[in-house]
Amino acid sequence: MLIGLVVLMLVSVNLGGLMSVVLQLGRGEWLTGLGSLATLVVVDALGFRVLRGLRGQD
Repeated sequence: MLIGLVVLMLVSVNLGGLMSVVLQLGRGEWLTGLGSLATLVVVDALGFRVLRGLRGQD
């Protein structure tokens, strides 16, 4: 159950983050778009690390 919730959270964060990056780059805000992309990558890395830890517990 907890793994499913973490996956749902990661999917939601990825969709919102990608939409944010697309909108920022579309407006020509390159620096903020790249900052959002970097934040998204860091959150993904942490999320996958949490998922790996949860899978190891089961």
